Amino acid sequence: MIPDEYFDRFETPKYRRRSRIRRAFIRRFVRRLHELVLDAGPVSSVLEIGVGEGFLSGYLSENMPTVRFCGVDASAQALARLRHLFPRIETHVGNAYDLSRLQGPFDLVLCAEVLEHLHEPTRALDAIASLRPRRALLTVPHEPFFRLSNLATGANVSRWGNDPEHVQQFGPRSFRKILSKRFDVLALEMSYPWLLALAAPR
Repeated sequence: MIPDEYFDRFETPKYRRRSRIRRAFIRRFVRRLHELVLDAGPVSSVLEIGVGEGFLSGYLSENMPTVRFCGVDASAQALARLRHLFPRIETHVGNAYDLSRLQGPFDLVLCAEVLEHLHEPTRALDAIASLRPRRALLTVPHEPFFRLSNLATGANVSRWGNDPEHVQQFGPRSFRKILSKRFDVLALEMSYPWLLALAAPR
């Protein structure tokens, strides 16, 4: 189980919140994501798109010390924080639409909680597929349950629970549909209030 001390290493507000319920949801999500990473094996290299401060890749790298981890993010400030916390993770400033400068190959591309922020999520999926990873692991908020969980905890009430940075919303059917144009969806699961998909590029 991820200890509270791990959450407290980060500056991102969603990890700093000390809500027991929210942290329980995140712990369960990370545990299932870790299991899907193992299901994707053998994995010797992982690229995370939208890595931020490294909450996911940092956790995975500490539990998978022989695996090479690389992260790309648009925020140089977040990447500086990541390098301080997890110096063995390679970092690159960039965005989800153009991954051509990254040095692969990568066994697994992780794209967690990114697609809902993008005006053109299909462009990001094309960029991921162009890397030809063995597997891709993608997650999005499961709507409308994500909004309902926000409302239940008093978050974004004026927006009916919707995060102001979310410009896309996905349920299981729409998530599978957008992925299936480029990937074979091997598993599509819910870890409330998120959806997780393990996929293989065609």
